[in-house]
Amino acid sequence: MKQVLFVGDINVDVMMGGLECFPVLNKEITCTSYETTMGSSAVIAACAYASLGGATHMLGLAGNDAYGNFMVEGMEALGIHTDMVRRTDRVRTGVTVNMTMDDTRTQVTYPGTISEFEGSDLMAADLEPFDMMLFAGPYQQTKFRPEIARLLALAKDVGVQTALDPQWDATENWEHMNEWLPLLTYFFVNEDEARSLTQVDDLAEACRLLTERTACPIVKAGKDGALVSVEGQVTAVPSWPVDPVDTTGAGDSFDAGFLYARLEDGLGLVDAVRFGNAVGARSCLSVGGVNAKTTREQAKGFMEKQRW
Repeated sequence: MKQVLFVGDINVDVMMGGLECFPVLNKEITCTSYETTMGSSAVIAACAYASLGGATHMLGLAGNDAYGNFMVEGMEALGIHTDMVRRTDRVRTGVTVNMTMDDTRTQVTYPGTISEFEGSDLMAADLEPFDMMLFAGPYQQTKFRPEIARLLALAKDVGVQTALDPQWDATENWEHMNEWLPLLTYFFVNEDEARSLTQVDDLAEACRLLTERTACPIVKAGKDGALVSVEGQVTAVPSWPVDPVDTTGAGDSFDAGFLYARLEDGLGLVDAVRFGNAVGARSCLSVGGVNAKTTREQAKGFMEKQRW
């Protein structure tokens, strides 16, 4: 079984659903649901990969606090190896408050351990045991971000495949991106990120332009599915229709599904995107990014049922 290391943010998600309206300055509003779950792009992807049955490892920073314990214990309960998770007393574990109304979402994040994680001590020997590394959410990881190009180069030297899901860069400067893209095996972006990176509105053209900069870009388009470049040709892969309960972590779950399909099932790019779409769609049927816990069998059954 392939060994996959998920690298990046560790934070709790506080889910507030069914808002009566969007937050308004100096006004208290109510919601209809509340839940505290494991969050962060890297952890959500790791949890989805572990649920599918993959050998999963996590690298990041958690606080020596109740939320840090909550995150580490939750990962271990899913079979994720946490021996590379560091702990700290300098800052508290990061927290994101997710406020959802219908199919829209607003987030507020206390970075804490997200921005404190550094990783400058990591060397080639630390990466050699793995077959794949997924880096997620670097634009809030201010201390770790300058290390990523070095680690990507080390991974390439020791034969480890790599993937990156950058998440949104609020500055839209996309610092270091030109260093990262040539070193990646896979590059995951959503619609807004693809448009910002390429400065074009058409997603197929955005995917094509990204193909000139990186080996295999995958553009996630939500309910419209995803686009992938196969031998220079951009292919649109439709989504699996669902009535979403919560879209938090759907893109991260897609990443996990795609990587599992490639690494464990040996699927081609288009079929791997199709499988990733199914894992992402099932994620939308539960509150929070980690609660779907989709197994390989459930994903396959979901796809079969949708075909008929």
